[in-house]
Amino acid sequence: MKYCWMTLLLGSALCGCNSSSAGPPQLEAFPVKGVVTLDGKPLPGAEVVFMTGEPPTICAGRTNDDGSYELHGLAGRDGALQGACKVTISRRVKPDGTPLGPDEAPANVGAAEQLPPKYSRYDASTLSANVPADGGTFDFALTSN
Repeated sequence: MKYCWMTLLLGSALCGCNSSSAGPPQLEAFPVKGVVTLDGKPLPGAEVVFMTGEPPTICAGRTNDDGSYELHGLAGRDGALQGACKVTISRRVKPDGTPLGPDEAPANVGAAEQLPPKYSRYDASTLSANVPADGGTFDFALTSN
């Protein structure tokens, strides 16, 4: 359920309106990984999302205890599309401060966003990445304010 919105958006992006019977274009994903820190400390349990413009595609990953992440998307292939990506990083926690479990929907447990909108909201994020043809490592050093 947590990736439901990503699946819907990815599915609509890959379907397109092409009248050709050749099917959807074959998109190549390149490996993307990195580390996310908050105020100099690893940020576990954060959702890292890379979004491309054309075709609109979303690839996402979740940070581990050490803040490291790897992106997944594109029909199960790991990585992201080549080119400019808008990036959001979100970390929602339950009312008691514990992170969400992998199968918990934020709305079902009353989760609240811990990160400022300049990282967590698509319309306000100041984060970006330019993924080269061979993929890459993208580290993000976030601050609380």
